Amino acid sequence: MKKLLLLLAVITSLTTNAQWTKGYYVDEFGDKTEKSHMHMRAVGTFSNSATQNSKCFYDFFDSGNSMEVYVKEYGSSMATSTNATFETVRIKTPSGEIKTIDNVFFSKQGVLFFLDDGKINTYTQLKSILTESGKYIMVFKKSGKYSSSSYKAIIQN
Repeated sequence: MKKLLLLLAVITSLTTNAQWTKGYYVDEFGDKTEKSHMHMRAVGTFSNSATQNSKCFYDFFDSGNSMEVYVKEYGSSMATSTNATFETVRIKTPSGEIKTIDNVFFSKQGVLFFLDDGKINTYTQLKSILTESGKYIMVFKKSGKYSSSSYKAIIQN
């Protein structure tokens, strides 16, 4: 019985910390293709002039050469705005180091894009930061012409 409980505890621990899962892209008919991506959901908060520390979901999609983070305020509404911006993302690693990535594209539709396009290599920077196992804290802002929002994601890698 003790061995069974120990095995169950180990499996639970592994599945709790194994946040990334493999998914597949679909074609125009909704059929699964052979092209895959890794994805995970992080939970955190956001604040702006209308709310403070409200729930926010962060859906990460890693295609192997770019990463998109869909920012969902209140857990369901995309963080849309009237203009796209380039933002600074700061990440606290499990060992306590603070890393900064500049020029991260934040679309009007509420998606952060980490890309390597020859000039800006934010994807490579992000991947080099997310190498430890443990809890990361990612913070960034969306600075608009008329308002601004701040975001905080808790990532379990």
